[in-house]
Amino acid sequence: MKKKLSLLLISVMVVLSACGQNNKENTPAATNNNAATDPPAVEKTTLTLGTSADYAPFEFHKIIDGKDTIVGFDIEIAREIAKDMNAELKIQDMDFDGLLLALDTGKVDMVISGLTPTEERKKNVDFSEIYYLTSQGVLVKKDQTEQFKSLDDLKGKKIGIQKGSIQEGIAQEIADAKLTSLAKIPELILELKSGRVDAIILEKPVADQYAVAQTDIAVSEVKIEQPVEEAGVSIAVKKGNQDLLNKIDGTIARLKESGEIDRYVVEANELVGE
Repeated sequence: MKKKLSLLLISVMVVLSACGQNNKENTPAATNNNAATDPPAVEKTTLTLGTSADYAPFEFHKIIDGKDTIVGFDIEIAREIAKDMNAELKIQDMDFDGLLLALDTGKVDMVISGLTPTEERKKNVDFSEIYYLTSQGVLVKKDQTEQFKSLDDLKGKKIGIQKGSIQEGIAQEIADAKLTSLAKIPELILELKSGRVDAIILEKPVADQYAVAQTDIAVSEVKIEQPVEEAGVSIAVKKGNQDLLNKIDGTIARLKESGEIDRYVVEANELVGE
């Protein structure tokens, strides 16, 4: 009788054990099936932009809803690049002449700051396709516009330019010119208004905006001829970062085709005047 009871108990234990094993085996299978139906989460990356936000309408500071905000059509392009990459855009505002160094040392991922892709710069960084064509303007005091009609009128004059800019190279070609190179455009405007410089060379959209904002300065009639390849602005990335460059060029192509860049330029100019 004891043997029969023992055999019966062993049989029950074996059955229960088997059921437990079956349940354990079934559980992971169900979990895996559920995981297969859920799409994997896409991790959002960070894209850091280096810019010098004193160059309206390209990039500039504006109080929006009580907060100091960096805006401009360059910034809108940067936001579109980040959106296409599913990345969070972070903006680093710094002196213009430190931008390419920040790119080389990895402090920023790209530089968008009205940057001309010169051959000298191409030795150290890679450039995107040109996204905007511009020309040069010469700012002078409003009561001195008659003294500045041609490039020859700048010979021997005191000329202000932004440090590290393409305008610095242009000014160096003017005979006997005395150059003042400063990091920020507002500093140059003060130099002009105080008479410490006679003229400032800037990209014309920028010169136009400062002339609108300041009643005592104006854009002169001086024309500065440039080769076509020096009249455009591009986005800089670290040398060899082809993957990022391809993504940037893709966004630029999309924005050009849709006409969005032209709209950004108009809106940025309107924002300056508000």
